[in-house]
Amino acid sequence: MKNYIITGIVALLLVISVVQAFQISKIKNEITGNSMVSASGDTSGGETYEQMMARMHPDQVAAKPSSGGPAQVGGC
Repeated sequence: MKNYIITGIVALLLVISVVQAFQISKIKNEITGNSMVSASGDTSGGETYEQMMARMHPDQVAAKPSSGGPAQVGGC
């Protein structure tokens, strides 16, 4: 009787792990495929660093000096 219970538990764990392997594979394929679409419908691969900064920190981007020189003196 004890062997049947242990065999049943092992079989249940095996079935659960196989189901989760398929679920992980499906999620991985969704992430790595071209199914990622931005809000504007653009699938070109994302935005540049400058576009992200303008979107996330509009006050910092607007306050950039137009002189073209370094904004900081010193190293950090």
